[in-house]
Amino acid sequence: PLLAALLLAFVPRELRFGIRLIALAVTLVDLVLAVGLFLRFETGVAGYQFVQSVPWVSALGINYHVGVDGVNLGLVLLAAVVAFAATCVSWEIKFHEKEFYILLLVMSGGILGAFASLDLFFFYGFHELALVPTFIMIGVWGRGEDKNYATFKITLYLSLGALIALVGLIALYLQMPMGERTFDIERLTEYFRDHPMPGAAQQWIFPVLMFGFGI
Repeated sequence: PLLAALLLAFVPRELRFGIRLIALAVTLVDLVLAVGLFLRFETGVAGYQFVQSVPWVSALGINYHVGVDGVNLGLVLLAAVVAFAATCVSWEIKFHEKEFYILLLVMSGGILGAFASLDLFFFYGFHELALVPTFIMIGVWGRGEDKNYATFKITLYLSLGALIALVGLIALYLQMPMGERTFDIERLTEYFRDHPMPGAAQQWIFPVLMFGFGI
């Protein structure tokens, strides 16, 4: 979806049908791939499957690391279904179609990336990438007289939640000793399984993360 959004940026806005067709085709391909993952997933096997890991900023323990287990596989499939359905019912959009479909694809890419991420840095990045189009889409294509007020409120709430969640994620990262710090979820899980986090740290990090992402 993110590559398609970049492609649409170079498509002339006069090609309205072509823009819609590209968005529809891309979300359909995403859906087919998600269904393929679902059908190929081996149940009863521990750990993550379809894993891909590419070093990014090794000094900070940041890697592009994605994969699925039995939980986020269902979320990836659901996100692909919703993105395709949203594209199908968006043909009533009659103005700024190009911008609308670019934002829709960016949102879809962010959601899929967040559900598949096994690195907290990319998880947070994709999560925020999915939220940014929300503000714009409600403000421009929303309905009702209070759409601008709704945009202001959701921007305020989600920005506050994102900031709180960021504090919790950084605190979690800093709980590991220097030299072993990483954003990798699998390594974090393994480390804290062998070295339980102090109760005092858990008592404030968990509520911060729950409240931040709960918003």
